[in-house]
Amino acid sequence: MTTSGPSSARVAGILAEHLRDIPMGGFPIAAEPVVMPSAEYRELLAVTRRLVELSQQTVLRLAPDLAGRMAALRVDPAGYQRANPDEAFELRHAGDVVRADVVIGGDGPRFVELNVGAGIGGMVQFEQQRRAWQRVRSAAGLPPLVGEDIFALFAALLRRTCAELGLPPGALLIGTLADPGKRGRVNDMQVQLLGEHGLPARFARLSHLLDEIRPTDLLGVVQFCEDEAEQLGWDATPLLTAVKSGMHATPSQTSRLVDSKKVLAWLSEGLPWMSGQDRELVRRFVPWSRVLGERRVRWRGSAYELPRLLVERQEDFVLKGAAGLSSLEVFFGANTAPERWAELVRTGTESEYYVAQELVTPVRHPVRVMLDESGRTDEVLANPVISPFCVGGVPTGCLMRFDTATGPGAVTVKSGAMLGCLLGAVDR
Repeated sequence: MTTSGPSSARVAGILAEHLRDIPMGGFPIAAEPVVMPSAEYRELLAVTRRLVELSQQTVLRLAPDLAGRMAALRVDPAGYQRANPDEAFELRHAGDVVRADVVIGGDGPRFVELNVGAGIGGMVQFEQQRRAWQRVRSAAGLPPLVGEDIFALFAALLRRTCAELGLPPGALLIGTLADPGKRGRVNDMQVQLLGEHGLPARFARLSHLLDEIRPTDLLGVVQFCEDEAEQLGWDATPLLTAVKSGMHATPSQTSRLVDSKKVLAWLSEGLPWMSGQDRELVRRFVPWSRVLGERRVRWRGSAYELPRLLVERQEDFVLKGAAGLSSLEVFFGANTAPERWAELVRTGTESEYYVAQELVTPVRHPVRVMLDESGRTDEVLANPVISPFCVGGVPTGCLMRFDTATGPGAVTVKSGAMLGCLLGAVDR
């Protein structure tokens, strides 16, 4: 950081102390935070907040009730069994926790998707990095960088929810250790971090929920995606039983509707109720996206039949399943065989399940990487994905993941991506 600051070995030790036994938190890791100029940082957070608001408004305006919204998004109602009968509660808590994914292209940041729900992952990894770097800067005699404590926001959100329901403050975090992102210390760390901000919390395993739940556990925070649970065979029956017995669960199941990639595509296309200011914001910060179907579209100033455009300009597009998770339904035209791509376009056109999004080519940046706890470093040319969080409507600091791939593809920890964080510069 500075010549008078901690040695590389000491910095590595601080990082290791904060991130030890936290999934996806180990070495190699970015050897310093990315620091964004104050004005640009504030703009990134403001755009995050507005896109979350617009996404919630989009889902709200689809239909007057949850059944109609599910029909408009073509989701199976069988997967929404814990929906709260209070429609207002469902809508208020549909965007409680959001993590955006932003690629920095040649024209600036582009929000390629919004991940919605308390099972999105990365909150502990970001907060522990933020704390580590504040310690490093303090040791170097430097002021802290800008990035709000994400668990202060989370605790405030849960306190408000309890007050809204007339409950004493407290929450039961419900997850599954079958989720690789929720192993190690991550659950205990969440309980500790919430407790630091005055919110009593416990963690309960989904599979043992009915044995571990107490009469005082009246607010459950669902920390797994129920779509993923169904796909992987995790039995969510204990959660449904607890809800039917009187426990309130948040975020609401409507969060899965806001999470649909169709929502961002509809915003990209433009909706009648959007203001001119909102249309311009979406034009600047969201890549061209459309729900796949037999339809004509305008792209780069010309009209096309959408399926034909995708086949003829394959390398310019990405196909994403509307409810896809962990990049399992993401296909990049540039590295998909033409025959496979044509079949995806054909079946996606018939089902109208997929979204087509214009490829955002990242501008690669040099990133210094801490290789291990000894403090050894190296510099790599990276393609970072920046992930600002929005908790209870308040945007905050950004997780970063990156790898060194030179071609298009998903940047995921499962595929070997490394972690870092982005914080704001201190105003002078």
